[in-house]
Amino acid sequence: MDNRGISKPFCEAFLEKGALSPFLAKVKEKNSGLQLRFRGNNTPEAVTIYYNNHIVWKISRYARGYKIEVSANHVKGVQRKDLLDQLQQEPLGFITKSEHAKSYPYVVKNSFDDYFVNSTYNIMVDAIKEYFGARNYREKRIQQELFETLTESQDGLYVYDLEFKQKNNNLENEPDMLAVRYSEGKPQSIVFVEVKSKWKSCEDETSGLTKHLDGMNHYIKNSPYLNNRKQEAHDIISAYKGLKLHNPPKNVPDPEDLNKFEMMIILTDTAIDYYNEHDIIIQKYIQEKHYNCKITEWNNAKTLNLLFEN
Repeated sequence: MDNRGISKPFCEAFLEKGALSPFLAKVKEKNSGLQLRFRGNNTPEAVTIYYNNHIVWKISRYARGYKIEVSANHVKGVQRKDLLDQLQQEPLGFITKSEHAKSYPYVVKNSFDDYFVNSTYNIMVDAIKEYFGARNYREKRIQQELFETLTESQDGLYVYDLEFKQKNNNLENEPDMLAVRYSEGKPQSIVFVEVKSKWKSCEDETSGLTKHLDGMNHYIKNSPYLNNRKQEAHDIISAYKGLKLHNPPKNVPDPEDLNKFEMMIILTDTAIDYYNEHDIIIQKYIQEKHYNCKITEWNNAKTLNLLFEN
């Protein structure tokens, strides 16, 4: 199914006294740094929970229980062996024997307790911090920061998903984020958002700034899945509201409310310098293509500053 929203029974398993409730409690815990996102288009349907945009848990719903999968690819060498040793110890009991399980250890149970969640959180977050460090993968951390901050449902953007990937279609330059634009508390449009943090990522021929604009515009103009995106926005935001997570808006968008699709580029760090040196060329390109697009910068005050609009 081409919809990242999850089923009602799966969603309810995260609520109080549900089989997966300790995971939601951990996400809501102050300073956990975790984000929960829905992947209902997986087979089977799944929920992924991230730290700095790196997966901590992938939770899949099966008839025989819930599969919890983590990634050992966060670490290498001796650290990887130590990680696998910790995970396979009881009472965690992760399976790590097959080649696939050595990369993606997993366990299947009917329910999980606080000890399991807290222990695996500590193990995996420590591994992510050690392997990726403070400077690496800054763009991923910025995406997480934007996801946490841009939840404005009065006049602004409500970001509801990251790392969009269209199933069953080889589309290039897919957006980093999906958002709904609100005006006076009413949903107006779906916004495809691309985040650029480095000079090089703006000029690169395969994933540069204009290439991403071309790709997003192609999707908006030619994709047969736009109604799916409208329904998906409704389903995901409804689920956030049911879970009381991610500052859910009072007004959940109905698919028919979302009549427009827009594009936005968010620039940070040296990507801002690139734009400042090439702004006339970029603006002319957007105007000649008649793209419905905004270019913004993410500033130190953690607000969006509009640089250009067409």
